[in-house]
Amino acid sequence: MCGFNGLRAPVARGLAGLGATIVGLSAMACSTTAGPDPVTGGEPEPGAGPAPWSPEAIQVSFSEGALRTGALGGQAIHCSGPLHVPAEYENYVEVFADQPPAMWVTYYSLLDSRFTPAEKLIVFSAHLARYGGIPFVGISYTSTNPDGSSTGWDPQVAAGDFDQEIRDLAGAVAADGRPLFVRPGFEFNGIWNNYQPATYRAAFIRIRTLFLEEGATNAIWVWNAHPAGNVAPFMDFYPGDENVDWWGVNLFGRAFELASQQTFIASFVGGAQARGKPLIIPESIPHKFHLLDDPTTWNAWFVPYFDLIQSEGIGAFCYSNRDYTKVPAWSDWGDLRIEQSPLKDEWEGMLDQGWVATGG
Repeated sequence: MCGFNGLRAPVARGLAGLGATIVGLSAMACSTTAGPDPVTGGEPEPGAGPAPWSPEAIQVSFSEGALRTGALGGQAIHCSGPLHVPAEYENYVEVFADQPPAMWVTYYSLLDSRFTPAEKLIVFSAHLARYGGIPFVGISYTSTNPDGSSTGWDPQVAAGDFDQEIRDLAGAVAADGRPLFVRPGFEFNGIWNNYQPATYRAAFIRIRTLFLEEGATNAIWVWNAHPAGNVAPFMDFYPGDENVDWWGVNLFGRAFELASQQTFIASFVGGAQARGKPLIIPESIPHKFHLLDDPTTWNAWFVPYFDLIQSEGIGAFCYSNRDYTKVPAWSDWGDLRIEQSPLKDEWEGMLDQGWVATGG
């Protein structure tokens, strides 16, 4: 297997001028104050000793072909994020520096109108320049209405209304060159997204087609469901084997308690296996278990979590390592930063297992 690392040429210094947070893609503040460069990191002073360990140092030893087909030799890729608050991700990487995540999760919203597409692209490109390993970007196109309902913009994406922004995003992916996982319209069956099967399929295919036209052949395509989503047959949303490389299923707090979710997970996993598609867990947290307060969470949630990964040969798992008490919409989910919890040692022990592919 040929290796690659995440070191990339710095992006334009226009990042420092943003001075804002890109919600839905990142919460990375773009500072204009003096200090280490926000993209490339600072250089140590002469005689100060070695530079601190950096997420730029993460390396991956799987070829693009192995990643696309899931031929990982029985290993499961360790993935973390998201980059809503990069400091949380970087702290996780520092704490688990001996077993760093080989993949990191970020988001790109086509509907965040507070920022121009150019501004959003600067931040996305900065992430590519800053973080080594395998990027994993979720592309969203859902808006929330004043009454709390949602509008899925899959018809507009399918019709070409966002073509130029998607092309620009694809151009950044092509220029970066690394294998990069993409999940358009993630949680496709979630009632909170309100996607419709025909237009969802068309939107997924259009995004993939635009990426290919822009030369982003390094993109690996993930079709991502949620077990608490719509009860309609999930295959109604399927863009087709020729457009999907991996199947993904998210696992949240009660995924191992509710029979309905267990039934969905079993059916979805079985569907992927029947088509020879590798499986990934793009997002996962035991929300509302409050890790910092309840060490029994390990047996209640993490034991069945890792049992599922190993028993079904799931090729990658992404833990959403965030302090949700600081996120108003989900503050009751708790602080789920595992490196801050009583479960740190158990988690570290799992990362030390030979079947886990880290970025070290």
